[in-house]
Amino acid sequence: MDVSVLIAEITRSTKADYFDDTLLSTIENWDSLKGVRLVLRLEEMTGRSLSEQDIEGLRSVGDVRRLLGQART
Repeated sequence: MDVSVLIAEITRSTKADYFDDTLLSTIENWDSLKGVRLVLRLEEMTGRSLSEQDIEGLRSVGDVRRLLGQART
């Protein structure tokens, strides 16, 4: 799944064109609950529990993309 589509799904938005340098905290309708939903969805997608370091590193769309890229290797 494309990361932009994933974030649009989590925020329940129709926008699906986020850039890697877009900070998650600046996305419209973003809040801590959306952050939890993102972590749960990423764990589901990767098939593993994310570490505290993984979660703390999720600050931007690019960070999410990199985490998924690492999971696919």
